[in-house]
Amino acid sequence: MFDSLHSWLSYFLRWGHLIAGISWIGSSFYFIWLDKALTLPDKPKDGVEGEVWMVHSGGFYQVERRKIGPGQMPQTLHWFKWEAAFTWITGVLLMAVVYYAGGGALLFDATSSSANVGYAILVSLLLLPVSWLAYDGLWNSSLGKKTEIATGISFILMVGLVYGLSKFFGGRAAYMHVGAVFGTIMVANVWMRILPAQQKMIDATKEGKQPDFTLSGKAKLRSVHNSYLTLPVLFLMLSNHYPMTYGSEKNVLILLLLFVLGASTRHYKITKEKVGILPPVLILASIAGLAYLTIEPTTPEKISEAIVETKVAEGTPIDLSRATSVQVKIEFSGVVPPTKKISATPECINQGGKPLMTDHFLVKNGRLQNAFVWISKGMEGKKFPLPEDEVIVDQRQCAYQPHVVGVRAGQAISFLNSDAFLHNVHSMAKENERFNLSLANKNQKITRKLMKPEIMLKAKCDIHPWMGGYLGVVEHPYFGVSDENGEVKLIQVPPGQYELSVWHETLGIKTQKLEIREASNLKVGFKFFEGGKK
Repeated sequence: MFDSLHSWLSYFLRWGHLIAGISWIGSSFYFIWLDKALTLPDKPKDGVEGEVWMVHSGGFYQVERRKIGPGQMPQTLHWFKWEAAFTWITGVLLMAVVYYAGGGALLFDATSSSANVGYAILVSLLLLPVSWLAYDGLWNSSLGKKTEIATGISFILMVGLVYGLSKFFGGRAAYMHVGAVFGTIMVANVWMRILPAQQKMIDATKEGKQPDFTLSGKAKLRSVHNSYLTLPVLFLMLSNHYPMTYGSEKNVLILLLLFVLGASTRHYKITKEKVGILPPVLILASIAGLAYLTIEPTTPEKISEAIVETKVAEGTPIDLSRATSVQVKIEFSGVVPPTKKISATPECINQGGKPLMTDHFLVKNGRLQNAFVWISKGMEGKKFPLPEDEVIVDQRQCAYQPHVVGVRAGQAISFLNSDAFLHNVHSMAKENERFNLSLANKNQKITRKLMKPEIMLKAKCDIHPWMGGYLGVVEHPYFGVSDENGEVKLIQVPPGQYELSVWHETLGIKTQKLEIREASNLKVGFKFFEGGKK
C-alpha cells in the first residue's frame, strides 16, 4: 500500500510542478516579450512609457506600461507571484518524495560504494538556502554594482557548484540539485527582492508620495537574472529523460555548455539592442560541443577489421586430449550484510510482483554467488575459436540480469530492455570503447563487441542509478560466474601451470596457483572473509 501511495504522490506532485512551472515561465516569457514589443504611443500620454496592440482569440487588446505617481494606484491590481511560489513548493516536495523517501536510491549511482544517505539529505537541504545567500550577498554588495565582475564571479561559483555536486551525488541527482538551486534563486528573487520593491512603490503612491524608481531598477535586474536562468532550468526539470547528459563522464562540461546555450539563446531572443555576433557564435559553439560530447561515434569499419584480425590469428587449435575439468568452490566466512529494499522510482516498484532488493552481496549456506572466476595467467599466446553465439544482459524488472557475466574478447554481447519503459546502457570501460545508449522501447536491443580483455567492466543505467552489472572480458574460454551454490566449473582445461583468480565486487580479488598434469577432475576452493581480509 505504501508503494502505491508513494507512486501516486510522485505522479500528482510532478503534474502540479509542471502546471505551476508552465504558468510561471509562461507569464515570465510573456512580460519579457511585452517589454521588447512596447513602442511609444502615437500621441504622447501622461505617464505612459510604451504601449502595444495585440489580437488573440478574436479579441483586440491594448496594453500600456506606466510610471505610477502619487495617488495613481488602480482599485484592482493583478500580481504574478503565486505561480513562482507553487513551482518551488511542489519542486521541493517532489525532491523529498523522489530523492529522500525510502532510502534515497536515486541520490547516488551504481558506482558509489560508500553512500551515506542521511548526510546526503542534509547537504541537499542546506544547499538551497546557502546558495541563495551566496548569490544574494554578492549582488547586494559593492561588487554587485560592477556587472561584469559580479557576472564573472557568479559563473565561477556556478562552475564550482556543478563540479562539487557531480562528485558528491550521482549524475541524475546532481543535475536535479543544480536545477533546484537555480529555481530557488529565481523564486527568492521574486519573493524577497522583486515583490518587496514593488510593494514599497505601491505604499508610497498610496501615501501620496513619489515612488522611488531606483527600486524598480533593482527589481528589474533580478528579473533579468531570472530570464537568463529560465531556459537552463527548463532543461534541468526534464534532464532525467536524457541520460547521455548527466550520465556522461563529461557531465560537468555538458551542463555548463547547456547553460551557455540557454543563456545565449535568451540574450539573442529577447534583447532589444543589437546583439552582435557573440550570442550566435556561442549558440553554435555550444551545440557543436554538446554534439561532440554526447553523440556516440559509429566505427563499424574498425570493429569489422578487429574481428577479422582475431579470426585470422586463431591458428591451429590446441590439443585437448589430456584436458580436464576444474570444479571451483567459493566460500564466505563472516557476517553477511543483509539485502535491502531499494526505494525505486514508481515505474519500477513491485516489478515482477515483489520489491526490488540489493544484489551485490549474495551468500547462501556460506557459498558466495556472483563471483567471477577465470584463469588469469598461463593462457598467453594460446588461440581459441571465437563463439558465434551472443551473450545477453537483460535489463528486466529494473535490474541487470545477470548481475555478473563473462564474455570472450571479440564475442557479441547484447543489452536487452525487457521493461516497457526507458533504460540506458552506460559502459564504464577502461580498456574498451565506452558508450552510453538509450533503450527506449520494450524488447529493444543493442549489440557490441568488446575487443580487449578487461576485468571487470562496469555497465550501469543512469536513469535508475541502483541498476548496474559487471562484465568479465577474457581472451580464452576458461571463465565462469559462481551460482547460488558458490560453484563454477571450467571445462576442458589443457595441462599446464596457471594462476586461477576470483573477483567479487565487494570483497576484491583472490589468486592461487593451478597445475594440471593429466586428465583428472580437479577441485579448487577459495574462501573470502568478512572485510576481505585473511
